[in-house]
Amino acid sequence: MNPYLSAASARPDNTVSVSGDMHFLQVRRSTGQALSAVLFFLLVLLIVYAPGFSGTWIYDDAANILENKNVHMAQINAASLKKTFFLESENPEKAHKIRRPLAYLSFALNWYWGKNQVVGYHVVNFLIHLTATTFLYLFIKKSLMVMPGSDNRHRDRAHLTAFLSALIWAIHPVQVTAVTYIVQRMASMAGMFTIMGMYGYLQARTAVTRAGMAAGFLACGFCALCAFASKENSAMLPASLFFYEILILRGMPRAGFKEMLKWGLPALAMVIVVGMLYISPGSLLDGYVNRPYTPLERVMTQSRVMWIYLKLLFYPLLSEMTLVHDIDVSTSFWSPWTTPLSIILVFLVLFFSLFRLADRHPFAGFAILFFFLNHAIEASFIGLELIFEHRNYIPSMMLFSLPVMLFVHSLRYFAYHRKLQLLLLLGGSVVLASMGHSTHAYNGLFRHGLVYWKDNARKSPGLGVVQNNYAVELMKRGEYGEAFERLQRAKASGRYFNLSQEGVTDYNLGLYYQSIEQDHARALACFQRAVTTTLNSKKMWGALCRSYLINNHVEAAVATVRKALEKWPQDAVFLTMMSELQLMMGKTGTAFAYAREARRQHPGFEEPLAIFGELYRLRGNLPKARFFWQAYHKKRPDSMIAALVLVGLYDQTGDDRRLDRVVAGLMAKKGGKRLDLWLQDRLDEEKHLDRVIAIPAPDHLFSVISFSLKRAAQNAEHGR
Repeated sequence: MNPYLSAASARPDNTVSVSGDMHFLQVRRSTGQALSAVLFFLLVLLIVYAPGFSGTWIYDDAANILENKNVHMAQINAASLKKTFFLESENPEKAHKIRRPLAYLSFALNWYWGKNQVVGYHVVNFLIHLTATTFLYLFIKKSLMVMPGSDNRHRDRAHLTAFLSALIWAIHPVQVTAVTYIVQRMASMAGMFTIMGMYGYLQARTAVTRAGMAAGFLACGFCALCAFASKENSAMLPASLFFYEILILRGMPRAGFKEMLKWGLPALAMVIVVGMLYISPGSLLDGYVNRPYTPLERVMTQSRVMWIYLKLLFYPLLSEMTLVHDIDVSTSFWSPWTTPLSIILVFLVLFFSLFRLADRHPFAGFAILFFFLNHAIEASFIGLELIFEHRNYIPSMMLFSLPVMLFVHSLRYFAYHRKLQLLLLLGGSVVLASMGHSTHAYNGLFRHGLVYWKDNARKSPGLGVVQNNYAVELMKRGEYGEAFERLQRAKASGRYFNLSQEGVTDYNLGLYYQSIEQDHARALACFQRAVTTTLNSKKMWGALCRSYLINNHVEAAVATVRKALEKWPQDAVFLTMMSELQLMMGKTGTAFAYAREARRQHPGFEEPLAIFGELYRLRGNLPKARFFWQAYHKKRPDSMIAALVLVGLYDQTGDDRRLDRVVAGLMAKKGGKRLDLWLQDRLDEEKHLDRVIAIPAPDHLFSVISFSLKRAAQNAEHGR
C-alpha cells in the first residue's frame, strides 16, 4: 500500500464492502466538486477577462508575432513547423538559435488560422489560464489530503482551501499581463505545464499500482519538457519537486540530511542541465551590453523587487499595476536604504519557512519557498529587465493558500458564532469582488494602444520607453504636437533600463522631423544616433540610408547599405536598396543582379519588381517595363509613384483604356485639392526617388491627366 494514501489500517473481512462503498462515494463526491469548481472558474474568468478578448497588440507583440515571419505559417508541414522554432531575430548572432519553440509554434498555429486577428490569440491565452487554474486546484486539494499527519478535519477542508486558493490566483489582477498581453503566453504556457507536471508527479507518488506510477512520472516528464520549451524560468521545476518531496510527501522532520542530498543533488543537476540547453555559460552576461546596471546591482535590486511583488499580490491596487514599472537601481548595499533591509528580510523569511514553518505547517512553508524559488532565475544576475508583473505567474501559484487556510480555519473556529462567520464571509466576498473588478478594469486598458500607454505614462512618467511608446500611439492618430512633446520628454529623461531603447526614441524623432516638419538635416542626425545606439535594427539602418539619399549623400548611403549587408547578407530590403543605388549611379547590370538576388531570397517581396520595370524602361523595352510596373502596382495599389510611372508608360504606348483607369484611381485619392498642387505635393514627398526612377515632370503629368479626364468626360457624354 502506498504510504501517502489516507487508507485506514487493516480491517476485518466483514468491513471490506463498506469500505469499498465509502471509497466509491468519496470518488463521486470529489469528481462532482472538481467539475463544479471548473465550471465556476470558467464562468468567473469569462466575466473578469471579457474586455481582454478585444485587446490590441502591445509592446513586444510586434517583434515576436507581427514582424516575426517565422511564425507566419501559410501551410502546416514539417518545414513550416520547424521554422517556427527559431525566432527571426534582427541580431545576426541569434538568428539561428532555438528559443521557446513551443510558445512560438502556438503563435504560428494562431497565425495559420487567423493571421493578425487578435481574438484567436486571446482565446488560446484564456484557455491556457483556465487549464492552469484547474490543475492548480487539483494539485492543492490532493496535496492537502495526502500530507503525512493530515486528519479527517484537514481533508474536509482540502476542497474549499484549494478552490479559494486557485480562484484568487486566477482572478488576481497581477496575472493580467501574463494572460491578456498576448506574447506573454510564454509565461502562462510555462505555468500551465509546470503545474500539470507537478500534478503528474503527485499522481505518481500516490499511485497504488506500478502502471499508475509510471503514467504519472511520464506525464510529469512530458509536461516538464513542454514547460522548458515555453519559457526558461520553468527550469526550476525539478527544484520545486525536490522541496515538495521533502516538505510535503516525506515531512521535514523525517527527511534527514542524507535524504535531502539524495533528492536534492539530482534536482540541482537537472536545473543546471536544462539551463545549459538555453544559455551557454559564456553568454550569461551578454545582456549587460545595453544595461545601465551591473550584475551585482541587479541582484541587490531584485531583493527589493520581491517585496514590490508581494505588495502587489497581497494589496493589489490598480493604480500601481502596469506593464513597464519604474524602480531605482540599488547602486550599493546601502543605497537606497531599503536594500539592506530587503536582503535581510528575504533571508529571514526563507530561513523561517524552511526550518520553522515547514515543521508545523508544511504546505505553508512550501508555498513561501515556492514563491522565492521560482523567482530565482529572473531575479538572478542574468541581464534581464528589472521588473515585470507576468513573472509572478508561476511563483504566486501556491502563495494564496496561506491567507485561504487562515480564512477557512477562522470559519471553523467561529462555527458557533454565526455573526462572526457571516462577517468573515462578507469580508471575503468583498475582497474577491474587488479583485475581480480590478482585473476586469485592467483588461479594459488593453483594448486600445493609446489608452494603455497613456495609463502607463501616468504611472511611470519618468521612463523614456513609456513616453516613447505613448508618443508612437499619438502619432498614429495625428496628434503630432503632443507626440513630439512626449518624445522630447523621453529624450530628456535619459532613463532607460535597456539603452538600445534610447535609439528607438531617436528613430521616432527622426521620423517626426522627416515626415511632419520636413527638416531632413535634423532627421538625418536622429537616425545616425539611433543606429549608433541600437546596433541591430533593420528599420533604423533602412531609415538612415533613405535619409542620406534625401540629403543628397549618395556615397554615405552606399556605405550604409554595404555595412547593413555585412550584418544581414540575405535581407531582401537591403539588397533592393543597393539595387536602387546602383541604378542611380548608372550601373544597370549590378542593379539587376542585386534586384534578382532580392527576389531569390524573398520571392514574395515586391520592391524589386519596380527596379526591373525601371531597368527595362531605360533599355527602351517598354512592353517589359509595363509588365513589371503593372505587377508592382498590383502588389502595391497604394503606391503613388507606380501609378504616376504607369501614366507616363501608358501615354507613351497609346494605351488609353489603361491610362484612363489609372487616372480614375488617382482622382479618387486626390479629393477636393487642385490637381496641379496635389501632384506637386505627391512628387515632393518622394523627391528622393527622382534620381532612381525617371518620374515624368509635373507639367507633363498634369497635361496627360487633364487630357484623360476630358476624354473620360466626352465618353460619358456620348454614352448618355
